[in-house]
Amino acid sequence: MKEMKIPFQATISQSPVSLPRYREEEYTDTQSISILIGGAAGTGIKTLEKLLSDAFRRSGYFVFSTSEYMSRVRGGSNTTLLRISNRPIQAPCWYVDLFIALDAEALSHVQERLTDRTIVLADESVTDAQIDITVMPMMKTAKKLGNTRYANSYVAGILFGMLALNSVMLLQSVVILFGKQNQEENEASVQEGILYSKSLKKLPLPKLPEPIQNLINSFHLIDGSSASGFGFLAGGCNMITAYPMSPSTGVLNFMASMSEDFTLLVEQSEDEIASLNMVLGGWLGGARAMTSTSGGGFALMSEAISLSGMSETPAVIYLAQRPGPATGLPTRSEQGDLDLAIHSGHGYFGRIVLAPGSLQECIDYGYLAFELADRYQMPVIVLSDQYLADTVGMLGKVDFSAYEQRRYIQPTDASYKRYEVNNSGITPRGIPGLGTGIVVSTSDEHDERGQITESYQVREKMVEKRKKKIELVTSEAYAPEVLGQGSIGIIGWGSTKGAIMEALKGLDDPRLFQLHFAWVHPLDPQSLEILKQTETNIVIENNVTGAFADILKSHGIKIDHRILQANGFAFFSDLLREKLFKVIKELS
Repeated sequence: MKEMKIPFQATISQSPVSLPRYREEEYTDTQSISILIGGAAGTGIKTLEKLLSDAFRRSGYFVFSTSEYMSRVRGGSNTTLLRISNRPIQAPCWYVDLFIALDAEALSHVQERLTDRTIVLADESVTDAQIDITVMPMMKTAKKLGNTRYANSYVAGILFGMLALNSVMLLQSVVILFGKQNQEENEASVQEGILYSKSLKKLPLPKLPEPIQNLINSFHLIDGSSASGFGFLAGGCNMITAYPMSPSTGVLNFMASMSEDFTLLVEQSEDEIASLNMVLGGWLGGARAMTSTSGGGFALMSEAISLSGMSETPAVIYLAQRPGPATGLPTRSEQGDLDLAIHSGHGYFGRIVLAPGSLQECIDYGYLAFELADRYQMPVIVLSDQYLADTVGMLGKVDFSAYEQRRYIQPTDASYKRYEVNNSGITPRGIPGLGTGIVVSTSDEHDERGQITESYQVREKMVEKRKKKIELVTSEAYAPEVLGQGSIGIIGWGSTKGAIMEALKGLDDPRLFQLHFAWVHPLDPQSLEILKQTETNIVIENNVTGAFADILKSHGIKIDHRILQANGFAFFSDLLREKLFKVIKELS
């Protein structure tokens, strides 16, 4: 038999890996402008967002954008929020400085988000008795230039003209986004927009922050799905099988786009049941495999998750949450699947649930998912949601060489026992063909060699073996990130991180500090001791019950208040700040 070498070979006796440390800078002088774009699906709202995001980045500004859209190909009323700043931004805001209405329906759709200071831009055909509109001949100009599609370039030109920004940056973005085709028409449309902006009456525009020099060379625009994908690749993923389901499809699409540059098998399975079973087959054969899905698809995977637990076969599952039950709101966001992730599957077995809360954490915990699955031989579920998956932000350069590579596969010999009982509960994992041993895997209860058994004595030993793994994982679980210090703990998990962080900065109350959980199951009781020393604990969750608050209570943590939301939106930092202020005032 040909000798095979195992790259990055490691053993469970080694200490757990550490994530690279990135310096979290404290920004106290953040200035930002919020721009909301509204219109029906198919009117080019996404195109305008991409054009402006790239152009603002080239102009030296940090960019953050997030969308809310209806579950339809055309029609309806969608919005995209764009924030530009002199500092990194990680959360959306509700109230906006500037609103661009691409059609009449958009006005009524976003009326609650407009203030007396909001400048509203709309086509000259749009009227409203209650809203002061700054009109622009958007459609007329686009038709004059040959096609209504040029309306996006025209609006971008008006915006850059109003803000007195360098049009060269916008024209560069036009070429990058649209290519050489119709370049002259798009550039002419931009110039028409800039020219028209000069004829507008003096508007009470918010002050632009100071641009950052050479920002484009240091930071990159990236969405949460792509950031997670880079993390999975950093973790050594070389196989993904999935059935498309919003909002998880972005990861599948990203991994498919990388398949020509990496040794990576991409398979669109016939359904979610098949996809996870194929993942288990991949790991059994030595691959590092994953699947991506949302709540309804994950529900179908329940039996295969139990198979992973019984056979002690690693698995990585990317679960992008959306509101349920059933089809629910397929294009909206919610943190509603935490209990599902923790308790799915029948029988008692271990699993790890991770919930990144930022673009950097998407990379970090995407990598960590594969390391943990391999180390502990159990399923690892990465919880994202529509908001985090689709949101675009800016990320500095990432040193991927800092992510330590390990592979816990071991060669076998004739005496190999796949489920040999030991003190850690984790038997060295062999794969068929790597060595002379026989590797047996089954969904039934089994003895140390993997042979099916109904002996109650063996059953007791195997239950205890799997229990030891859970105890080991718990003792090595990552502690929550503690930001600041004070007497009132503001607790969140997953994608609430940015909104909580910005809300606390706005309140500027020295009593408040933030605890962010990206490792949500299992929790190490020792890391929760800080929450037993606070005067008050407030949990913020994007679901209707406060699922994570209940978990903390089960660990003996006193929960004084829950701020919950389950309307399909992520938390908006300004609205959250108002809610927190009221809660703290009532508590005191």
